[in-house]
Amino acid sequence: MDSRAPDCRCCLFMVNWPHRALPADDLHGMVFGTCDKRVPINWGPCMKERQERILGEIVSLYLETGQPVGSRLLAERCGLGLSPASIRNVMAELERQGYLHSPHTSAGRVPTDSGLRYFVDALMVVDADMRRAVERILARDLSDETSKRALLRRASDELARLTHCAGVVWVQEPHFSKVRRLELLPLSASKVLAVIVGEGNQVQNRLLDRPEHVTDAQLERISRRLNALLCDCSLAEVRRRLRAEILSDRLRVRRLLEGLKRWSEAPTEEDDHLLVSGQRQLFERPELAMIETVRSLMAAFEEKEQLLELVRQVERHDNGVKVFIGSEHALVNMEQVSVVLSRYEGPERVCGTLGVIGPRRMHYARVLPIVDCTARMVSRMLGGKID
Repeated sequence: MDSRAPDCRCCLFMVNWPHRALPADDLHGMVFGTCDKRVPINWGPCMKERQERILGEIVSLYLETGQPVGSRLLAERCGLGLSPASIRNVMAELERQGYLHSPHTSAGRVPTDSGLRYFVDALMVVDADMRRAVERILARDLSDETSKRALLRRASDELARLTHCAGVVWVQEPHFSKVRRLELLPLSASKVLAVIVGEGNQVQNRLLDRPEHVTDAQLERISRRLNALLCDCSLAEVRRRLRAEILSDRLRVRRLLEGLKRWSEAPTEEDDHLLVSGQRQLFERPELAMIETVRSLMAAFEEKEQLLELVRQVERHDNGVKVFIGSEHALVNMEQVSVVLSRYEGPERVCGTLGVIGPRRMHYARVLPIVDCTARMVSRMLGGKID
């Protein structure tokens, strides 16, 4: 293992060794980092140091060229200090373990999905300078957007531009983020209609149980009291104030208040949108030019349900970047495609997902931190909590 590897529990990503020193502003030549601490970590499945080095070099060369990697090339270019015969023995063992395979009759090897997964999880190191360079780029390019939708559209464009993949942003927009007005209308001796007006004059109606002892005049007073209490409050504040009213029960209409509280916890079905940028860049990659892959990608972008199902999986997990390599995702006929996604958060804990769809042979060392930085920058600009 390279002694320079930043063994850091705080670092989410690792990039393979060795890497060249390049100018700090060269986005396409440097690797990324999250911090400078050096502490031991668990490197994952047991693998000998020699195997790790050779696997790392094979993955690096394969990601660079797209061609099978042979033992002679490794011996000549990578400075491992091993003969081609010794390297072939290690490659054979890695193939038996499922990390490499031989395409057709080629003497070289290419990494399997398991080999790429091991590389991404255990063989990469990070460079904090590159991460800071990306943060500067995103802060500059995203700061001019004045609306949430414009910001997320620009984020999708930036993901595509910086990674040369397709940038995707799942926009999750509850219809109600703030209550502007509330009115209670008597319908019958047992039912009350709650009319709730939100931002943009969006209106929702909720049928509530009417307390037996409440007259129409009393209901009007309760309506005025609740309107004054909840007007211009966010949904989180509405829930907090309703909880306090329920506990005190000053209005003696607990069941009615509980009905309003249930509405505030799930005001409506969420409106999901998937923004996609840079799809055409995918079709320029030779490994994605097969007709079935092209058809599947076009269908996924047009119908979007497969992609939405994938990003919803990310929403159910903690913060952090999720990588789906080749066969690890459920996208049909897209074994040569990888997906990198991360959550972002906006006000009121409104969450969404952003990331990229690209070739399985993508530059993971560069793509993962770009996705992570973008999610964090978008969250900060939306006022979310991801840090």
